[in-house]
Amino acid sequence: MARINLLPWRDELREKRKKEFITICIGVALIGALAVALAWFYYDHKLEDQEQANQLITSTNQNLDVQLKSLEGLEAQRNAIVERMKLIQGLQGQRPIAVRLIDEMVRVTPSNLYITKFVRTGDKFTIEGKAESPNTVAEFLRSLEASAWYRNAFMNSFLAVEEKKDKAPSSVVPRVEEGYGSFVITADLDEIAQPTTPEAAQNTANSTVGAAQ
Repeated sequence: MARINLLPWRDELREKRKKEFITICIGVALIGALAVALAWFYYDHKLEDQEQANQLITSTNQNLDVQLKSLEGLEAQRNAIVERMKLIQGLQGQRPIAVRLIDEMVRVTPSNLYITKFVRTGDKFTIEGKAESPNTVAEFLRSLEASAWYRNAFMNSFLAVEEKKDKAPSSVVPRVEEGYGSFVITADLDEIAQPTTPEAAQNTANSTVGAAQ
């Protein structure tokens, strides 16, 4: 019977398996390193994308803040324009009333009476002028009471002109108005001219009309 020595074959097989194991380990290590590198690149790219998105959100928020501030300014301008339009509408609504008041005042004023001052404060009127006599002022008061635009007419005072006995003669003919007395009358605005809206009610006017003597 022939004797076969298997030791060299077993040593070669062991070496072969050892090399294969080392090769497999190196391959697995390379694959793992490659996987780690790919994962790192992937998440780094995701992180960059997230940072860019965050920067975009931040810049967008800043732009929105600027736009909101500009909108607040526009809102303030809009409110100012609306208030100005309300004021203009109120004044335009009061303009015909003021014209009618002056026109009515001219209509009811007697010929021997003239007005030097006409002041309106809210719905109250103060009328100053000169008249030939208290009777003339009384006639003027009755005309105001009969008017549809005035009420509660009242004469506060009447100051007659004192005649100077020792006045030196003059060649100049004195004017008739120089002998008129001064009067002060108060009156109220009648309900026909009362403002009908809250905006118009707040627009009270103070007006003064001066007449030449």
